[in-house]
Amino acid sequence: MEDTYIIDLFWRRDENAIQLVDKKYNSTCYSIAWKILMNREDSEECVNDTWFAAWRYIPPQRPPKLVAFLGKITRGFAIDMLRKKHAAKRMDMHIANITEEVESLNTARACLKNILNCLF
Repeated sequence: MEDTYIIDLFWRRDENAIQLVDKKYNSTCYSIAWKILMNREDSEECVNDTWFAAWRYIPPQRPPKLVAFLGKITRGFAIDMLRKKHAAKRMDMHIANITEEVESLNTARACLKNILNCLF
């Protein structure tokens, strides 16, 4: 199947374009997402998001190399997903650190209160 034919299907808003692009480029786009995410479900989600984005971007764009166009979109989705996951982990670690600090302050306050009670 020629890429120009698939792009023409996108231009005509023919849903067969999605099926053909999935059949031809699924393994390529999945491989790109997998190398970044190392997670099957997340990689599949990126590939599906890529097909939806291609549907939105073609037209008005007519990519000269469909595989490069789809690969770039997949890579962008995978990197965004990776950043979100790492941000969530950092937030969880930050909350854990704050919780530990509050607990240590409460312990220090209790010790200080005991010392003051003993002195007075």
